[in-house]
Amino acid sequence: MDMKKNKERTIFDFVYTGRLIDSVTPTEEPDFKVKKADGEFGVEITEFYFSHSQARLKNIPAYFNEILDKKKYRHKDDVVPLEVKEFTVMPGDNRGPSFKVEGIIQERPKIDEYVNKIAELIEHKNKRFKNYVTGLSHVNLIILDDEHGLLGAPIDKFHHLFFQPQLEKVLMNADFREIFFVTRIGEFNSSKNVYIPLKMLFLVAEIFLFNFILDKEYPDKQMTSQLCAEYLTWRGAKNVYFKGNSDEFEVAYGNTGVVISNSNRVNINDYSDFALSADFNSMTISGVSSFFDGAFLRFFEKYKYDCVFSMELCFDVNR
Repeated sequence: MDMKKNKERTIFDFVYTGRLIDSVTPTEEPDFKVKKADGEFGVEITEFYFSHSQARLKNIPAYFNEILDKKKYRHKDDVVPLEVKEFTVMPGDNRGPSFKVEGIIQERPKIDEYVNKIAELIEHKNKRFKNYVTGLSHVNLIILDDEHGLLGAPIDKFHHLFFQPQLEKVLMNADFREIFFVTRIGEFNSSKNVYIPLKMLFLVAEIFLFNFILDKEYPDKQMTSQLCAEYLTWRGAKNVYFKGNSDEFEVAYGNTGVVISNSNRVNINDYSDFALSADFNSMTISGVSSFFDGAFLRFFEKYKYDCVFSMELCFDVNR
């Protein structure tokens, strides 16, 4: 494999090392085709940078030194964002006098700008989904976050900071079965490299929010698999499935199912790219009941704004 494919395979392995798969074949659109016992699916790989200039700075060997020593730029769009400036270094412990150095200083985007850029990347990749999925059961997307925009934030605050309205809208509209976000997060003295299944986290958070709304505003309304599926579809999610029996019920979205028993015990099923069982029912927008009316919308907007979902739903990167 060439250098590009080697890097893509490394990113692939961050998520898939140790999983039950039969073979992995490098391709284009998607980047890999993966065979399992029940069929073949695809995995598309992409990297996130704040800008093309940032990507070139990190990926072109010795580019930083070229700019710093020779003021040589590989692209005209790099001149302004990668401008060399002079800095004064003032040692804080009085070890010596201040001195001047040259370097590149960049302002990091605010969190909402960071999230919106990632949403734009997902939207861009989703436009090519039909090219990826031909002949495959489904396709997943892996995003390697090269910027670590939430480094320093506690892991359990990821959902609160990251799942902003634009990101949720793009995520619900995405055709990828799962979108794995590979990043570094955590407080500075305890940060780690993780991958986060975004659709899994979205599903779990939304089920807990929906349950909270029912508990506060509709205490006599029984929570069922169909009602949960209606709620997710009303929210804008596509390809939502549900099933239930006398002991428990399950609602599935993406690669994940949330199982709730009669005793209110909650389990998360990771289907790990296997097909859902035949006893699942699919939900469509036409199946959403009149329960989700204007009054429910007002309650939803109130609690969506007031509530914070905290959960360390992430997995250590495989190396």
